[in-house]
Amino acid sequence: MQTTQNRFRVLALLPLLALSLTSCQELAVTNPNLPDALRATQQPTASETFVASAFRTWWPVGGHDDYPSWAFSTMAMEVTSGFADFGQLELSAFPRSAWNNSPVNARRQVTEGPWYGLYRTISSVNDALFAVDRGVLVVDTLRTMRTKAVGKFLQGISYGYLGLYFDKAFIVDEKVDLDTLTNPQYKTYKEVTAAGIAQIDTAIAVASKYNFSLPLDGWLYTSMTRDQFVQLANSFVARLLVYNARSRAERAAVNWNEVIKRVDAGIKTDFAPSAQSTILWDDWKRLVARLRTQGRPSDFGRPAYDLIGPADSTNGYLNWVNTPLTSRAGFQMVTKDRRIQGTGGPSSAGTYVGYNKNDIFTASRGTWRFSWYFYQRNGTSTTWESGPQVALTVTEMDLLKAEALIRLGRAAEAVPLINKSRVANGQLPPVTVDGPPDTPGCVPRKLNGACGSLWDALRYEKGIEGLGVSGVIRFMDARGWQMLPENTLIHLPVPGRELGVLKQPLYTFGGGGEGSAPVPSPETCPVALARCP
Repeated sequence: MQTTQNRFRVLALLPLLALSLTSCQELAVTNPNLPDALRATQQPTASETFVASAFRTWWPVGGHDDYPSWAFSTMAMEVTSGFADFGQLELSAFPRSAWNNSPVNARRQVTEGPWYGLYRTISSVNDALFAVDRGVLVVDTLRTMRTKAVGKFLQGISYGYLGLYFDKAFIVDEKVDLDTLTNPQYKTYKEVTAAGIAQIDTAIAVASKYNFSLPLDGWLYTSMTRDQFVQLANSFVARLLVYNARSRAERAAVNWNEVIKRVDAGIKTDFAPSAQSTILWDDWKRLVARLRTQGRPSDFGRPAYDLIGPADSTNGYLNWVNTPLTSRAGFQMVTKDRRIQGTGGPSSAGTYVGYNKNDIFTASRGTWRFSWYFYQRNGTSTTWESGPQVALTVTEMDLLKAEALIRLGRAAEAVPLINKSRVANGQLPPVTVDGPPDTPGCVPRKLNGACGSLWDALRYEKGIEGLGVSGVIRFMDARGWQMLPENTLIHLPVPGRELGVLKQPLYTFGGGGEGSAPVPSPETCPVALARCP
């Protein structure tokens, strides 16, 4: 009994990781708002409940709430905004500055939100997994193994995203003896992500032996068979393998054969949890599509020209790129991509994006932030709090596989994967290994006005199809493709608040110092392709 109580005392503080400061006796602080191993052990169904409800704490910081989505999306120039909320204004400003990692920074939730949110999820599932390992039976063997499989999956994606976001983190799972743990050591982002993948693989192994299902309410908030759960787990591994890269060199070094294997074993339909008002919702989608005043759609943030501009058939985007930053302003595009422009002409709305000549943001914060385009594919009206919230798509997996095939010298096999969404959703002519057809109005175009390569088409397709799905993926792609503006931070530091608790020196990234992105070179192809520099 004393061992279990001591374990809870440490786990209750796991989101703060103050456990590395003092002994277990000094950490004897209970928090009734967090699940504890004692209750999980004494009440077997509590273990199931902890796991069934843990996805709710992962979901917001997995790219579906405001922290860190707005900071990451605006740094990657996916969405543009002139508001200071959620740390986006300071992190997307030019020239890029180092992140203010002070624990009193008003925008400190950029780091604290994902750090503590992910560890909160880990704490909950660790308690349940600890109980299962001690022999607790949740009603029957099948429900016990379902609890273990989903718990390991949530543990894995939590550590996986810690590895995606931060330069380092602690790894504390249900196997760690917390009674003797007084000085855990940081692990690098590569080690943290690898640990997350191993935990997901344990989930896959357990699920493969037991034929359970997941209900619509709770768990992953969508009804799911055992096989669909295994497919989802493999798709998350594909994400982690690719998005963990911090540079062009690291992205090139990804095990692309393994990525193909995981994609092929992955989802066959989009993963779209069903929102429930006040329980699980997607505030990222809400704000990207927000309409508070008639005639001002997407009034909080708008699709950035850096994302949609390569589809422009005129020289508007090229002129905008070549205009000094402080003199840039909104402009109207002409494009054949029906996701951006409808059949009625340049002012008609596409299926994902529409035209609205309205300079919403304050000019004093930079007219280069202006965009005359709004977002409407997801998050309009009250759809962000009801109905399916698309979170991981078959298209994303297709395009990850296409990138793998290009990098492995199998570009011809990538072509049909790129064309699936390009033709069906964009109503654009199909690409070949040489890129889009070299005709007027080709999509996408290079920065010199020429028609793009197959690599350009892949990157463009990944961007337009990912817009409004997750607030963090574009940032991961941009750093691995060397597309981030120079001196943008490439990952987050351990939060200043956490460093203060641990009595460790404050540090940060970006602004030209450690952890800064190099000069961008987005059109450089990873292998020899037509129209590549």
